[in-house]
Amino acid sequence: MSSAEATEDAQAFVDAVVQKLASAGIAVHAEVGHAVYGYAARQIISLASAHDAGVIVMGSRGAGDLAGLLVGSTAHKVIHLSDRPVVVVR
Repeated sequence: MSSAEATEDAQAFVDAVVQKLASAGIAVHAEVGHAVYGYAARQIISLASAHDAGVIVMGSRGAGDLAGLLVGSTAHKVIHLSDRPVVVVR
């Protein structure tokens, strides 16, 4: 799968979730982007701040808590660096 195909798949998934949340009356903003390796967490936190997000909701690839701590997963970094609540879904 090419990077463009992955981005298109991600955008389609995010658009579907945004539509469901918005139809339930939830104010939602979502963004699919690219980050330099190792800087995704800081970019997520920066975007959340720029949009004054009340909560950050993000997915996890399910490496598990121990593996996530050992490899420094993006979700763990966001949880520890964010000044707002973070919800991680699998």
